[in-house]
Amino acid sequence: MKITAFLSLCALQLSAEDWPTYRHDGKRTALSAEVMPANVFAQWTFVPRHAPKTAWPLPGEETPRMHSDRALHVIVAGQTAYFGHSVDDNVYALDTRSGKTKWTFRAEGPVRFAPVFDGGKIFFGSDDGYAYCLNAASGKLIWKYRPSPANERVIGNGRMISLWPIRTGLLVEGDVVYLAAGVFPYEGLYIAAVNAKTGKEIWMNDTAGDQAWGLQYGGLAPQGYLVATRRTLYVPAGRSMPAAFDKATGKFQRFLSTGGKIGGTWALVDGEQLVAGVNNQGIPAKIMYDESGGRRGDIFAAYPGLDMVLTKDVAYTATERGVYAIDRAAYRAAAAEVGKMKSPREKSTKALDALRKQEATLKKANKSEELAKVQAKIREHGESLAKMAARAKVLNAKRVKWFLPRINLTKLALGEKTLFVGGRGFVLSIDTDTGRLAKTLPVKGEILGLSIGDGRLFASSSAGPIYCYGK
Repeated sequence: MKITAFLSLCALQLSAEDWPTYRHDGKRTALSAEVMPANVFAQWTFVPRHAPKTAWPLPGEETPRMHSDRALHVIVAGQTAYFGHSVDDNVYALDTRSGKTKWTFRAEGPVRFAPVFDGGKIFFGSDDGYAYCLNAASGKLIWKYRPSPANERVIGNGRMISLWPIRTGLLVEGDVVYLAAGVFPYEGLYIAAVNAKTGKEIWMNDTAGDQAWGLQYGGLAPQGYLVATRRTLYVPAGRSMPAAFDKATGKFQRFLSTGGKIGGTWALVDGEQLVAGVNNQGIPAKIMYDESGGRRGDIFAAYPGLDMVLTKDVAYTATERGVYAIDRAAYRAAAAEVGKMKSPREKSTKALDALRKQEATLKKANKSEELAKVQAKIREHGESLAKMAARAKVLNAKRVKWFLPRINLTKLALGEKTLFVGGRGFVLSIDTDTGRLAKTLPVKGEILGLSIGDGRLFASSSAGPIYCYGK
């Protein structure tokens, strides 16, 4: 009995994995290898004194595109959960088992984005214009770095903040920390890379705001979580699509084309391709770009995504109708074959329209012999269109492994074979093998952040609370 219990505990500890940054990693995949049970229960709730306050007012006429600071986003390392606060300016370290505060560190401005854990250190940026590095165990300051030229302050959202606030989640890769400061191009923007150990500057791009021609792409107002491929650093550009910079030198490469109201702070990297965007004229959209900046179109146009988690084989997509598990290979094959049918279907439809006009004329003229020939052709085109429609239906059905209907969805996170889904007033857990709903957990507000670590799920609400669920 004791041996069995000990082995079970060891297995749980071995399966535990950190969630060291927003959406788990620098590609913002929201994927964890931690084996999470689908049947989870409430462990504790952290209720802050103040609800988070977004930097920008929410729009009334469109989907929010640059409001990723509406919740207290949690990261997890070992048995500690960390998050920043946009009202009291603190970074918190909580015990994952009890929810009790281990330490706090106060910056000189709002901390709007989740910190990053790396090598026993915590990294984050603040509206005070500084990037900070703390000892993760004690919360003691190791270094801080200001990319902007002065400590000038202005009133922003009812607070005194830097003229060049750091409104991006930092990205840490190896010994390098990437960040961006400033929100108004005409006041100057600063994209920088610093040494993670010392805070010493490696490179600085202080000309990104000078690209006047870039306004045709929506311009650059750094806001959101940085993402990167092997060679390219992508800086979310507020309401626009991200801008691309060379990771090694900081040299500006390109603005990514928008096309309608698609831009926003949501972005992830799939392999070496960027997926970004929020909505397109009221319809959720996630546009894919290759490494050269070439636009590949909406990644799953048939299933407009509010949020997305991409594995090698399956894409889990939260839509306005529910959650889809899309077979990626079947989707590509179906899209290719259905695409080939487009031209024949259009030709057949056009011919059918012309034949029906002929049919009407021949009927009036009482020309029975010619009418019979035309009607035979009508049947031929009709059968051809019916066969193509049936084939398209079969192909489209193969795209989806399963579908779970549900409205008011917001965020996704995957823990091995359990998909967690946040929404307005609830958290769901779904068995990914079957698509079966395992649990519905009530919460206050909208769940805008999900993270997994130490065998637990952490759900961050727009109302302020952080909910912890476990076995």
